[in-house]
Amino acid sequence: MLLKIRIQCLFVFISLISTTYLVGQQNYISGVEISVDQDYFADFLRDDQNNENRNYATSLRLGIYGEIADNTYLGLPWVRQFVDGFLIDRILENRGFREERESHSFSFEINGFSPSLISDEVPGFDAAIAGGYSLEGDRPFSSFTGFRSSRRLEGNKLFVHSARQLDLAVTTSFTAGFASFGLIQGVENLFGRNRPDGNLWDRNDDAPYPTGQLVLSPIPMLMYSVSVEAVVLRPIKQVILQVRPEINIGYYTNVGIGFDFGKVMNVERHIDNLSYTDNNNPGLVVVNNESFGISIAAGGTARFVLYNEHINGLYKFSKGDNYRSFGETKKIVLEGYVGVKVQFAKKVEVNFSINQRTSEITNSLRSRPMWGTIGMKYLMGEEGEGCYD
Repeated sequence: MLLKIRIQCLFVFISLISTTYLVGQQNYISGVEISVDQDYFADFLRDDQNNENRNYATSLRLGIYGEIADNTYLGLPWVRQFVDGFLIDRILENRGFREERESHSFSFEINGFSPSLISDEVPGFDAAIAGGYSLEGDRPFSSFTGFRSSRRLEGNKLFVHSARQLDLAVTTSFTAGFASFGLIQGVENLFGRNRPDGNLWDRNDDAPYPTGQLVLSPIPMLMYSVSVEAVVLRPIKQVILQVRPEINIGYYTNVGIGFDFGKVMNVERHIDNLSYTDNNNPGLVVVNNESFGISIAAGGTARFVLYNEHINGLYKFSKGDNYRSFGETKKIVLEGYVGVKVQFAKKVEVNFSINQRTSEITNSLRSRPMWGTIGMKYLMGEEGEGCYD
């Protein structure tokens, strides 16, 4: 069964890349991407050498950038275009936003969230239970499998009375997919390296503790997101401080305010958010105008959370659902990251970041989960443009 799941994951990856290559002969593509989240990428920062209880999150993102990503035959861009035109574009026009560049991306994403222990077939499980650990009190198993369509507008707003110009970037995204697909277990095991295979992802109603995913069967998950990057300070050339308000509505409903600070590449007017590959971070491609480019950034976000289906489920009270009620959900969640990306020969980009988040549930057994993200992009756009159409 595990081998079958791994083969399915590999088939999805090969199919996406092959389709990208073939269609790219007729439509402009400026880049392709693969990005992976895993907690063991951050093991070098941990004091505890026990690797059996670090599986808090895993993600896989396969993305394409450029004009092709905005074609309506992909489905999601049509929905996003409708909402953008009805709401966001009108607001930007009325507020005097002057658009300079537009870009698009389309990605296939698998995100998985799990409790500290994902296997009861390792010695550490019995030791943890004997020490007071309880799956009922930990984060539930949950996953998302689907697609995301994003549009990014870069420009500025001129304040007439002060003659001050504010550099702005506005990103909108529409995400659609399903909860509880079986692919996530294969992805976690495939990229798990020295972690145990997660047999607790499979539902077992005879077990004395909750197993399997929070949502019992695949159901649709939808989310619309808006984020703004506003550059508030440039102390020296290529060094930027920006604020990043955002709103997400859907299976993860929250309002956030973040910041990013760091050194950017020559052609960048904003900081590329180098944090994790979850659906709150759509990713960005910009091609530097030199053969070697580097960006180093750090940032943080505070979110006021109203609903998180990965934790709350559907508030179902059926037997076996290890959901967390609204009262058990932390209303303020803090996130932070530090990352670096390097470009070589204007064709290859590699990025790495360390991410940390405060607990999303009350009385959590792990207060600050930490993980790493590694990504690679192949760049096909012109220098200074990247994914811009």
